[in-house]
This record gives sequence, structure tokens and C-alpha cells, in this order.
Amino acid sequence: MFVTPNSISHILFNIAGIWIVLIVIEVLIANIVAFGGRIPTSHPAIKLLHAIVDPVLRPIRQVLSPMKTGGWDLSPLVAILLLELIQRILISL
Repeated sequence: MFVTPNSISHILFNIAGIWIVLIVIEVLIANIVAFGGRIPTSHPAIKLLHAIVDPVLRPIRQVLSPMKTGGWDLSPLVAILLLELIQRILISL
């Protein structure tokens, strides 16, 4: 079945795409802060971003903690790959 604009699979496809963009934004903000940028992490928009993205990243972080991966937080990469896989599955429906 082709993904039509009114189908549930189209809506889920778009939600996965929005999550990917939000994860990339959160990674960029985290790197800016880590390298001395002056972004207030207590800003309501940043808190909203964390509230949206953390439920996706938290289960992955529990499995791939930075201690297991040599200090690297690979959860955004894994989440983006999983969301891309979900999008490909939704397209094939």
C-alpha cells in the first residue's frame, strides 16, 4: 500500500521524521554546551526538547551506557538508525 497523506502510516512516518530532526537539534545543543557555548539549558524550549527526545533515548542509553561504549553516547545515533528503519518499513506498507 502506498503511503497516502491521510493514512496512519503517513502520520507515523512524519512523527519519526520530526523525532530525527529533534534528536539532531539536541545533539547540536549538547555539543555547543560541551564546547563552552552559552546556551541556557534551563530555557523552556530546551526543557521541552529534552522532554520530547528523552523518552526515545532513555531506553537506548540504559542498554548502551557511555561506560560500556568508552565514554561515547551512541544513543542518538542508534535512535536515528531505528527511526530511519521504522520509516522504511512504513513506506513499504
